[in-house]
Amino acid sequence: MNQTLSLQQLADRLVRVEREMNIIRGELMDLRQQTRAVPQAAVTQFAVAYSWADKEILRRWIKGLFAALSIQGVPMGAQLLQQRMGQAGLPPNELSRSLVEAREE
Repeated sequence: MNQTLSLQQLADRLVRVEREMNIIRGELMDLRQQTRAVPQAAVTQFAVAYSWADKEILRRWIKGLFAALSIQGVPMGAQLLQQRMGQAGLPPNELSRSLVEAREE
């Protein structure tokens, strides 16, 4: 920054920052009080009612994507993949290296 700020400009900026910090502190205090005021049972009921654990829609979408891309079969673990790569004559991590090289180009 090549601009030179006057002492008054810096003081004005500091006053604005302190004013905003006081507002944020007040909002934080209000949130803490609200959190204490809500019974834990209500929080638990809310979490259960809006649980994001059900991923059935996402599973169907991924299944459709895999079908569209002609991806078939069951996913395999890293060890099995390394073993099969070795059987195919690929050195360890060859696929990873190829991906990294492609990104670097």
